[in-house]
Amino acid sequence: MVKRSPLSFDNEELTKNLKESAGKGLNAFFSPTPPPQNVEKKPETKKETHLQTEIKQDIKEAKMMKTNKKNEQESNITNNIVSNIVSNITILQFSDNEIEELREPAYKAQTFRLTERETEWVKDTSYHLSKDIKHGKISQADILRISFKLFEKFLENNKADLVKLLQQIK
Repeated sequence: MVKRSPLSFDNEELTKNLKESAGKGLNAFFSPTPPPQNVEKKPETKKETHLQTEIKQDIKEAKMMKTNKKNEQESNITNNIVSNIVSNITILQFSDNEIEELREPAYKAQTFRLTERETEWVKDTSYHLSKDIKHGKISQADILRISFKLFEKFLENNKADLVKLLQQIK
């Protein structure tokens, strides 16, 4: 084991300092804080000014983007509300007779040619709606039959637009 030599103290100097320290407290052993000196301020360099200008511009841009985003969100909410109202009006336009027709059981099988994406959408929609409804199951056929009713109403009011669309896809 390594032994170290004891620290050496100048006992006479310590004794002298202790006798003189009466009433000085810690200041007897440690020098008091130096008085504040007048430090000359450096003039701001152009880099600092330029940096400050950039920061201010960034803050302004962030505020503008936040305002634009808020306006865009409000616009999206308004559009969604309008879209929901239009959708509800379309659905609510089903007469009692049309709703009764949709309640009738469908026994005639029909094969449709759909893309994989369309088939998956019908399956997923059927599954999710079945979970949302309190009683009963929503079948893929139910969704397609409602689609036919909605399409029939659309065709009555928008035949010219539908013809244009059909010409574009052919």
